[in-house]
Amino acid sequence: MESKHLPKTIEFNRPAKYKALRRLGAGACGETVLIHDENMDCYFVAKKYSPFFSQSESPADFLALFDRFNYEARILFRLNHPNIVRVYSYYDYKEHHTAYILMEYIEGDNIVEFSRRNPSMLDAIFEKVIDGFAHLEGKNILHRDIRPLNILVDKGGNPKIIDFGFGKRLEDASEDAGKSISLNWWCETPPEFVRSIYDFQTEVYFVGKLFEQIITEEGLSGFKYIKIVAAMCERNRDKRYKAFSEVKSAVIAGQFEELSFSHEETRTYRTFANSLCYIIASIDPSTKYERDHDKIIASLEVIYRRSMLEENVPQPNKIASTFVQGSFKYWTSRTFETETLRDFLSMLKSLPPDKQSIVLENLLTRLDSVERTKPKPDLDDDIPF
Repeated sequence: MESKHLPKTIEFNRPAKYKALRRLGAGACGETVLIHDENMDCYFVAKKYSPFFSQSESPADFLALFDRFNYEARILFRLNHPNIVRVYSYYDYKEHHTAYILMEYIEGDNIVEFSRRNPSMLDAIFEKVIDGFAHLEGKNILHRDIRPLNILVDKGGNPKIIDFGFGKRLEDASEDAGKSISLNWWCETPPEFVRSIYDFQTEVYFVGKLFEQIITEEGLSGFKYIKIVAAMCERNRDKRYKAFSEVKSAVIAGQFEELSFSHEETRTYRTFANSLCYIIASIDPSTKYERDHDKIIASLEVIYRRSMLEENVPQPNKIASTFVQGSFKYWTSRTFETETLRDFLSMLKSLPPDKQSIVLENLLTRLDSVERTKPKPDLDDDIPF
């Protein structure tokens, strides 16, 4: 069968129709409108190019602003990150002196308003905002208009960086740096503005100042990353983080430092893990593990209550069954000290959920090292049950 030639141009003659719901805002290039796709039952934001021009401005001014609008669409279309607004399509009606950017609708508030009502979520919001700007940095894109209104947070606490009307790729930005420097900034500007410098280190400064404002106004002395924010706000560029990649590394280091375990916690875990692996002879290759913290703790509590007056747990296979959800064989001649179970259970209950997850994942990794085939029958006196 002869295949048909692929046409040079593919044109869909049934464009989607959207229902306009309400205006969301306006800027230098035009306005944004909330729309609804009736067919797909989805909400979008349509950013329309409709700038205000005075009679003194020329067609060249229109074309320059139109090109900037088109440039914003091209920048955003290439980005795909959970903390950066998504662009889905671009409609060019240059012959009618307009264009539209169809983008993700974010139902939420600006970062300052959201944090004011949800101060306990600021740590996680900070981590995600830094991750978003690190992604932009990795793509060599400067936002150039960092302010509270341009970082929205949805109802689930997920921040989104929006409005790239001033955005530029770094190689295109040097000749245009003055536009950002001359903006009516909401905070004290960094000293490099005097030398007409605007780079990623400058953006680090503005993101830092934004979080500094939230921390100060809300009195959030317990904010996890206060020292990092202080370093981001340094007016001395030699002391300030040079890039978001450095800030992200500091955040990750801080997370792991907070999740570190004491010597006693490590000893308790290792004693329990060694004892557990000591009593198990083999595990069926198809067996899965229990990962629910609450179920594991509840099961271990029952076993301990029934063994707390004994030197050793009478049925150590019950401990293994807490973690191993399937077939396994264990050694009847090997013991599991009740004190080891008590100490591990006490430690596990005292840990926050993220550290509980680390303990359990490490324990399951240890179980992965246990023999995965059935033990041989010639094991003398030490025969598995």
